[in-house]
Amino acid sequence: MTNNNRVTPTTITLEIDEGVRTNQNSTLTFKSINYFIHGQKCCNLCLVPCLQKTQKQILTNLSGIFRTGMNAIMGPTGCGKSSLLDLLADRKDRQGFEGEILLNGQIRTHNYKSHVGYVVQDDIVCGNLTVKENLMFSANVRLSTEYSTIEKSKTVDDVIVQLGLEKCADTVVGTEFKRGVSGGERKRTNIGMELVLSPRILFLDEPTTGLDSSMARSVMECLHQLSRTGCTIVFSIHQPRYSIFKLFDTLFLLSAGRCTYHGPTDSVLNFFSSVGFLCEEHNNPADFLLDITQGDRPPPSAQQQDDVEFSKERKRIEVFFNEEYMKTDMYKSIQKDIPEKVDLLNGYSYMNDVRLRKKSRSNDMYYVCQRTLRNSFRDSALFILQVVISIILGLLIGLIYLNIDNTTTTGVKNRTGAIFFIIANQVFSNLSALEAFIKERPLFVHENASGYYHVLTYFLAKVLCDIIPLRTIPAIVFSIVSYFMMGLQRTAEKFFMFFFFIWLTSICASTLCFLVSATVRNFGVANLVAGLFYVLTLIFSGFLVEISSVVVFLRWIQYFSIFRYGINALSVNEFMGLTFCYSTNLTVCTETGADVLSGFNIDHGTDWDLWKNCVALSVITVGFLILTYVQLRRMKKTK
Repeated sequence: MTNNNRVTPTTITLEIDEGVRTNQNSTLTFKSINYFIHGQKCCNLCLVPCLQKTQKQILTNLSGIFRTGMNAIMGPTGCGKSSLLDLLADRKDRQGFEGEILLNGQIRTHNYKSHVGYVVQDDIVCGNLTVKENLMFSANVRLSTEYSTIEKSKTVDDVIVQLGLEKCADTVVGTEFKRGVSGGERKRTNIGMELVLSPRILFLDEPTTGLDSSMARSVMECLHQLSRTGCTIVFSIHQPRYSIFKLFDTLFLLSAGRCTYHGPTDSVLNFFSSVGFLCEEHNNPADFLLDITQGDRPPPSAQQQDDVEFSKERKRIEVFFNEEYMKTDMYKSIQKDIPEKVDLLNGYSYMNDVRLRKKSRSNDMYYVCQRTLRNSFRDSALFILQVVISIILGLLIGLIYLNIDNTTTTGVKNRTGAIFFIIANQVFSNLSALEAFIKERPLFVHENASGYYHVLTYFLAKVLCDIIPLRTIPAIVFSIVSYFMMGLQRTAEKFFMFFFFIWLTSICASTLCFLVSATVRNFGVANLVAGLFYVLTLIFSGFLVEISSVVVFLRWIQYFSIFRYGINALSVNEFMGLTFCYSTNLTVCTETGADVLSGFNIDHGTDWDLWKNCVALSVITVGFLILTYVQLRRMKKTK
């Protein structure tokens, strides 16, 4: 196809404020980017995957430059916008990636993510903290310890003013159970958490998703003002209104993974008119571009429509536009500006930044623990419910087993039944720990990938400030309410041993939930896995079945039974020192607690027989925690 009257735009100068154009510290270049994803071909006759592996190309030979200003990556759904953005931000798995990405002419290093900001499509922020608390957390853990608290606070205050968050700075962001800030304010809070670092480049994935037109414009105008301060803004966007579209300085238009246009936004309509596609008057340019790049609009010329060669090209419209764009002087100019080799622009290395050096692990630990405690205790619905349920169950058990007597019939039976019920309740009630981390998983993945903190820091903070406190208080309340109502041995030593083993059993059960939730991201599946473990080990507690009667190759399960160690410990603690009388003659008391324990095959001869249950529960707890940490380290942080 020939176009003798084609108009070829040549300029790529951005219309931005004076002084911004001279900023050489935020130029991102990429060359010959190809990206493939690998999978397996499914059989047509069954639902299982075949052995034949497949490879699908998502991005094809993309090159370009993003300088200071508003750089938009736009295109139809499924064209590869998010894939390109994630590759540029180093948030994509590099398997299947080919090409070169440079920041200021240098190859990206391991600390590249610490110099750029990345705002995900779905807002990820701690909902139980205020807007300012979220921003302060980001500043405290991301800026170096050379920054004083006053300097960090001033930085946060500047960001709040810059994003127009003054009115909601002290308002809780909000959760599904707690009303908070608006969607636009939440989005700006996410942006602010990246801005406190003063990033070289700010990446945003669909920043207007979930916002109405007014809020979307407000967010984009904030970004536009930010770009005028010298920041390079790179974002993917699907279908912006015109008031947003005209804010773009540079447009990178994709169609099926190919570049159909890369240059100044105000020249894009001129380019497409030169190849036979005219935008109608009063039509939104963004809608027009999306329509033609996905093949919804053929050229208006009848000659072109009848052309057999063009009819073939229409089936691959993205190839046609890509080829036409590569003929322009604009494309050739951009190719010349892309460095052919790694060098230092003006002798500057973006790695030489004191803001990110000397980060203290103890400093990170302090602020992550602080946030974890706030988040745990401000989630009042869960915390209060756990305490209330502990009180209710304590009262219920206390009333059912009220003042247990010391007879050989009801006294023994009620004590063993109460102990079994208490341990079972303590274990199964901790299934609530599953949902807490599964909901928090996206926040952990995003913050860890952004260099907020180390995995070990988050892990220790979660254990010390979430798992332990939220199990300790309910255990205390339950023990106080139920123990004395049941009429168990009323000595301080016996009571504190009762509480200790209830608490240790709860901690052990919750660490299993922590492990499962770190391994499985779906709450339903996690609930089934944890429930299966609980039920299976409950059978091998020694209370429901005689272990010696079980087939040999299944007996090993008893050594992983939380129920077994918890029941044995409470039984030894309660029965030792008791004497039981016949119900028909209370003066005849011949059966001792030791006899009862012998009847249940529970070791009780020495102090070690009690404390070995503590050791076993502790070993299981530590084992679950180690596996959890390994899973957190193995958790995929890229897309």
